[in-house]
Amino acid sequence: MNRSFKTFSFIAMIFLSNSIFAQEEVFSDEVNVDDLGDVSDAFKDNFFNALAAKAIGNHDKAIQYLEACEKLEPENGAVQFELGKNYLMSDAFAKAEQKITRAIEIAGETEWLLETLYDVYDKQKQYDKSLNVLEKLVKINENYEELLPYQYARANNNKEALAIIEKLDRRLGEEERRTQLKEQIQARLDINEARDGNIEDLERAIASNPKDEKAYVNLIYLYSKKNNTEKVQEVAEALEKNLPESDKAQLALYKIYLENGKTSKGIKSMQKIFESAQFDIETKINVLNDYIQSGGADLDDEEIQHAIDDFADQVEDVNAFSALGDYYLKRKEAARAVSFYEKGLELDDKNYDLIKKVALLSIDIKDYKKTLEVTGRALEIFPAQALLYLLSGVAHNHLNEPDKAISQLETGLSFLLDEPKLESDMYQQLAWSYDQKNETTKAATMRSKVKALSKKT
Repeated sequence: MNRSFKTFSFIAMIFLSNSIFAQEEVFSDEVNVDDLGDVSDAFKDNFFNALAAKAIGNHDKAIQYLEACEKLEPENGAVQFELGKNYLMSDAFAKAEQKITRAIEIAGETEWLLETLYDVYDKQKQYDKSLNVLEKLVKINENYEELLPYQYARANNNKEALAIIEKLDRRLGEEERRTQLKEQIQARLDINEARDGNIEDLERAIASNPKDEKAYVNLIYLYSKKNNTEKVQEVAEALEKNLPESDKAQLALYKIYLENGKTSKGIKSMQKIFESAQFDIETKINVLNDYIQSGGADLDDEEIQHAIDDFADQVEDVNAFSALGDYYLKRKEAARAVSFYEKGLELDDKNYDLIKKVALLSIDIKDYKKTLEVTGRALEIFPAQALLYLLSGVAHNHLNEPDKAISQLETGLSFLLDEPKLESDMYQQLAWSYDQKNETTKAATMRSKVKALSKKT
């Protein structure tokens, strides 16, 4: 069988507070449609129609075509594979697993089938099952081995992850992301050690050596697990006093101060965190999100504003730009929020959450050309997202381009899947479009559809 290759990414970098994963590239085989075997023209028509439907994101339609193929050729592995992929893309994980497993029974444990089965388990966070599949993939293609430490870490097999990292370092040389993962895993193991530790032992350790940073951090952890805020604050302030060069205490103190209304102290602790080299980007993003949730973004404090601005100048991270956009949106600085969301899109133009934020905000600030620019690019990547057609239609209507609005809105209607609110919004926009064209009968028809949907919902 001839093989064509595609690149896919796994997210696999572990952080202490939550799991964020770094991309790794390996190669996978696609079904070669020239090798379907001796099948009927009806089978080929349905199969190629399914591939076309899948290409534009219409997975429900693709599944209908493939079910027709399945009736004609129930033992065709390519059909089972394509059904599995379309169910996976529709988040119908149980059906996806069933079809991919059936394809493996027919065609054997080939690389591209195992790769897709991995995706099925990985998206459901069934890490033990996905790890089992990944270990099989490593035997087929050693490039997958670079994903193993991340997967072991996600499954909390930390010692196995460290062992694989050492093996990869010896074979391929040290690499920054693996080194970072190794440090994160070691820190996790230290926390596990602290969890199994003893408060009295840690207090004695600090009494005998007031400069023992690790003992302070572990003690803060144990007291926080007991929800003993007073002791957390006491230990953190002792750490701050006895090791002024360490910023570790600020992670505990900023939240305590903010929750207790000591805003000035909380802001000073946050400022130290944002300016410190002792914390990674993810930690600083979490602090910023906490600040937004606490209502701090509503405060006009020059010092914290400078610290956040400095943080913004230093980062080149999608999640950081998203958090910074959220911060300025909370401050009702919509134009600045859009600028940070757009910086995030420069790094990841497939980030649908950022695309939606920019498109919606650009309508709010009446920058309709930007709406069209963003939705136009996004529809090349997400051609089945009805919301994007609606937002594009709204922008065209505001720019007095009713024909273009109608075209976008009618296309969007074809992608709706039981979404009455979105459908109603589309008909409202269509009514406006026809009003602009002085086609009052059609406008009235659209409004009657809106009214019917309102009764339905």
